[in-house]
Amino acid sequence: MTSTFTNSKTGMASLALWTVNGQATLKPKSGSWQEDDLITFISGTNLYAGGATVKFAASCSACSAIPMNPALATIGVPMVPGGSLLASTLFSDAPAAGGVDYVAPSYSFNAQPPSGGIVISPATWALNHKVRCDKTMESNTVTGCVISDVTPIFKIPIDDKYGAAAATYFWATTKLKSRPGVDSALTRLDDKLVKQANRRRTCEDLSTVPFVRDNDLVPTDSCDEYPFAATYEGGTNGALCAEIVPQLKDGVWTIYTYDDARPVTLEEPCVRSHVPLKQNTDAGSKYSGFLSSQHVIDLEKFYVNAHF
Repeated sequence: MTSTFTNSKTGMASLALWTVNGQATLKPKSGSWQEDDLITFISGTNLYAGGATVKFAASCSACSAIPMNPALATIGVPMVPGGSLLASTLFSDAPAAGGVDYVAPSYSFNAQPPSGGIVISPATWALNHKVRCDKTMESNTVTGCVISDVTPIFKIPIDDKYGAAAATYFWATTKLKSRPGVDSALTRLDDKLVKQANRRRTCEDLSTVPFVRDNDLVPTDSCDEYPFAATYEGGTNGALCAEIVPQLKDGVWTIYTYDDARPVTLEEPCVRSHVPLKQNTDAGSKYSGFLSSQHVIDLEKFYVNAHF
């Protein structure tokens, strides 16, 4: 930013150059966060060469913004060229249980040269991204805040813990023609009854081709579906899904077609996979943790990254 004052009588211009660098870390289990803005007076000419009185204040629509250096926000603090100071603000929001708030921090910066009577208009701006605070997690008991227009990514490693489940997601996101979760985002579904119905259509009694557990082929065999039943993209009739068996042999994952009478074409919109039960439930727990830590609410998009 620049602060400029031009003397109307002499035409002499006084110029100051500034930077304001702000950072904050939002929290998955708190509606409060601290933002630290580092103000640096890079250089000043003429009236500004001797310094300036700086005012910096943050405010917030629909939330609280408390300055941790009140003098900086009200009467101003002197600065000289080459100097820096830290302006910290405590933001907080308290949505109602089950509620979602969108808040927009904004800022005002003013640098007055030391000569009395000079008025310099403040620079004002707002955060480019709104902060979303919600109280929808853990039975509407936990508040958390995120930058909601940054799409989160569910990351899951293909390791001993998640094994065949993560290998299923990797295969689905890289081999299916539609690459769900990569070429197009998935959408979180929060309705418990609809999730159960989705699961039943893909893996259970509502599928026109039943999923048959084969414990000889996969010990503690279970059905893992992708896209997840807890997404709006889930719930396809299992008969229309590619049915696969991921198996690890000599450190290499190989994906087999389960039923030769239903060959995989890669045109399928979904996958149902034969996965050991613990790997299936561990992957489900990781997904639930992702939703909680990123505060992914109903109808919100996310991507999937299963990786080695």
